[in-house]
Amino acid sequence: MHNDPTVYINITSKDEPTDAPQGCENWIHMVNVPCNTGQDWDKIIARTRTNVIAKISKLLNKDIEPLIVYESILDPRTIESKTQSYQGALYGASSNNKFAAFLRHPNFKRSIDNLYFCGGSVHPCGGIPLCLLSGKIVSELISKSVLK
Repeated sequence: MHNDPTVYINITSKDEPTDAPQGCENWIHMVNVPCNTGQDWDKIIARTRTNVIAKISKLLNKDIEPLIVYESILDPRTIESKTQSYQGALYGASSNNKFAAFLRHPNFKRSIDNLYFCGGSVHPCGGIPLCLLSGKIVSELISKSVLK
């Protein structure tokens, strides 16, 4: 893992105050990591946590670590156990080459009638806009199937 990770932060309690206890905020952050292939996740998490807190503290010019009341961590091991996602990968198979997008799972299974797939690991790929597009594609496939 890189020592200066890109960090996505979402504070939903800014719009939905009930998402956090009164007087608090819920900072949900995400750092992209590889799928689980046996890495020492406890070591990676500890190092990444330190780097993320340092980065955010530096950007805000305030030490945020003493402000943390509760934290919960999802790593590839947890993601795999909760969702059955292969090796805990959010976006499916690795997408590190120019042909990877064409290797994603299709949105349906030809050998099993009425079995459809949508989400980050199938066509077109990961990320919220494309996951939503994946759901739209599946809904259109289902509509066409029903109309037959």
